[in-house]
Amino acid sequence: AMRILAAVAGVAAGDEAILGSFRVQTLSPRLLRIEPVGPKGYENRTTFTVVNRSWRGPAITSHTHTTVSTDHYSVELVSEHLTTPPAPCSQPQPNTAAFDRVNSAKFPNGGAAKDRGNCCAMCASDDTCSGWFYDASVRGGETNCWPTTSFSSLYSPMDNVGIDFAWFARGGGEVPSVVVRNAKGKVVFDTKTDVESSPNLLHWPAPMQKPAYVLVDYPRFHVPEWGPSPMPADVLELRETNGYDFGNDVNGDTYVLLLGDSMDDYHAARQELLDLIGNSPQLPDYAYGTWFTWWHAYSFADATEEVKRWQAGSLPLDVWALDMNWRRTADHMDRFYNHPNTDLFPNFTEWFQFLTHRGLRTYFNDHPFPVAGRNAGGLQTSPEEVAFRYQGLTEWMERGLTTWWFDRNWAFSIPPPFINESYTGCNWKGLSNTGWGSHIYFGTVAHYDKNVRDARGDTFYQRPMTLTKFAPTDWRSGMSSYDHRDSPAQHRFPVWWTGDQVPLLASVESMVTAGLHSLKPYVHSDCGGDFRGGADDLIRWTGHCTFGTILRYHGEDHRPWSYNPQTEATVKKYLDTRYRMLPTILSAGIRASKTGFPMVARGDLYWPGELGSERNDQYVFADDLLVAPTWNTSKTRTVWVPPGDWEDAWTGDRVSGPSHASVSVVAGRIPLFYRGGGLLVLGPHAMRVDDQDWSALTLEAFATSGSSRTQRQIYEREDSEQTSISFDVGQDAAVVSINGPPRKWIVRLHLLPGQSVKRALVDGLAAEALGIAAVTIESQDRPRQDFWVLGGAGTAPAPRAGPVVEVVVPSGGKERTVRMELIGEALV
Repeated sequence: AMRILAAVAGVAAGDEAILGSFRVQTLSPRLLRIEPVGPKGYENRTTFTVVNRSWRGPAITSHTHTTVSTDHYSVELVSEHLTTPPAPCSQPQPNTAAFDRVNSAKFPNGGAAKDRGNCCAMCASDDTCSGWFYDASVRGGETNCWPTTSFSSLYSPMDNVGIDFAWFARGGGEVPSVVVRNAKGKVVFDTKTDVESSPNLLHWPAPMQKPAYVLVDYPRFHVPEWGPSPMPADVLELRETNGYDFGNDVNGDTYVLLLGDSMDDYHAARQELLDLIGNSPQLPDYAYGTWFTWWHAYSFADATEEVKRWQAGSLPLDVWALDMNWRRTADHMDRFYNHPNTDLFPNFTEWFQFLTHRGLRTYFNDHPFPVAGRNAGGLQTSPEEVAFRYQGLTEWMERGLTTWWFDRNWAFSIPPPFINESYTGCNWKGLSNTGWGSHIYFGTVAHYDKNVRDARGDTFYQRPMTLTKFAPTDWRSGMSSYDHRDSPAQHRFPVWWTGDQVPLLASVESMVTAGLHSLKPYVHSDCGGDFRGGADDLIRWTGHCTFGTILRYHGEDHRPWSYNPQTEATVKKYLDTRYRMLPTILSAGIRASKTGFPMVARGDLYWPGELGSERNDQYVFADDLLVAPTWNTSKTRTVWVPPGDWEDAWTGDRVSGPSHASVSVVAGRIPLFYRGGGLLVLGPHAMRVDDQDWSALTLEAFATSGSSRTQRQIYEREDSEQTSISFDVGQDAAVVSINGPPRKWIVRLHLLPGQSVKRALVDGLAAEALGIAAVTIESQDRPRQDFWVLGGAGTAPAPRAGPVVEVVVPSGGKERTVRMELIGEALV
């Protein structure tokens, strides 16, 4: 039997009304849709952007030919004309050049601009422009502006050339002319005054900054269930586009989310946006371990010896991969998948078996070239392109490759649909090749994993994941978060790197802002940077990456032992710390996938409105660690201290917020603070994520000078079970309650200086009656460099911290309670 694709018509979710040529749908009490009629009518199928049509919205209480009202909001259609948003002109970056630059079609030789604003306007006037370079030193009337279509990557010349660069986040979405009011009649969105540039590109607002968020689904097209894999033979329609249906595209399909007046409203709206456009998928567990690549022509012998060296040095590692040198590049052989470099790796199957035997995953770098660019087939969704790409990628996965790195930072790449170009910066109605390519690679890996690996019970590769770029431009410090806007679909294709030659401060800023504004919880940079700096540079990078989203060494030679033994030892301490924190980190990642709340979070996601909470050069990691990376040799840095008590993890000194503090920076020590009232769950030492034994976990609980209640969830690996933990602490007692799968717990209460524990109870009974000792561990008077943070069970607190009281709770029932009665005057 032949299958027929789903029709456009269907049952609309929520209530709806037709206003002229527009349909208004009330999807939820805070979400509505205003949709112009498309070529095939109104669209009820899912699209590339919108993946959920199951809504039960509020009833429409009244409507006229121009208005719709519910008990929660009303919308007025002012005009049936769409409004064109302003051009996205950003503040340019100084002294910036580009590799493989391609000037735009309208300005192939550049042009003369009177100022930077005029240069941006020139870019805006050319649909092929994605950025512009401007030289203010050139005299008026001469060429000083170069609107640019494409470049492979940015760089900063050693000699200051005086040229500025600005990314142009070209969207294309237009917005219906409407006024939306909340239940109180207050205007929350007016197209005339509130529309922003490129509303079809995702930029979620910071907390309490706007009353509403507007997103346009454009370009709008339906993605078939098989995605970028070859379409089934029994499907008759749309074979020329592999089942992708572009026939009902229309500009202006607009979603309005009311953000409310509280943080609860704000987070609920963020969750509803994810319900609409999809969550970021849960990563495989191994993704939270250490990754390593180096753009280096490894041979099989070199690579195997290096993997053994990681093991010999007891350096935790989960992913070891090859950059582009896995295949031959001469005579355009790198446009294909069947030219492996057998001079370096005579037998790749043997290489994959070597890695699998050691519990390591791997990937290849790919700079894809479109089949249309070599006259071997049609455009992106053509049968020729789909078959070539899918077969090329999956034949290597069949041989043992785990996944792929879609590296669009090259002179050529695949374009988005309907674009017949092979350069990197192609854009179709706001859909960049970054977003489209991420869809192709993640969709291919996910389809193969589900239909081949999962089908045969192969669990080694776990959940699908690819490495792609987070936005078209390479990130630089000080760039506006609006410059990393991209398709609202791209957050569904993790994980993402930030481009080439990204400095450490820019890595921090992009990781923080992407988690907030782009809903991408796994943005990260090449750890160590593209250049080999000194040992201190590697250690500063490693500190940030340890307490960050993804820890992936790449760029130059960042092998820890290639610096000196002391550097290797310090790097090992950081990597060991990350692996000890895996129960906390994995749980933070799973929560990010479920709710969109980032594991690396900007302060205003917790404390909106506090002066300093919006800083992008520091962040809260997994709720209870304040991380303030350093990016230079300065001996101090300013840290915004959030409300509450915080303990310097290295010294034990305590500081209260909200305030700004000048923190001393010691070589090898990233500024780090524990939140008073916070909870962290640690595991034992492990060399691989999969090998960590969770039969006994350590719970680090931190006392506070006031009183607090903290609740956390620990998600079991490869399991739907979870453990709920609550921590109630005041002046007289601290209580830890655990509800989850039975296991041994080591509960460590970090007291304030001057405090002690009078009595400990386990499940309501005195600990000593159960044969359980409450062991007090005092801080040790020893050289500061000998101390290390988060050492786990049995380790002493920081030099000037209060004592730690440790209670070992043997494995027992599902519900366990540890109560410690406190005495003493806290010295804070």
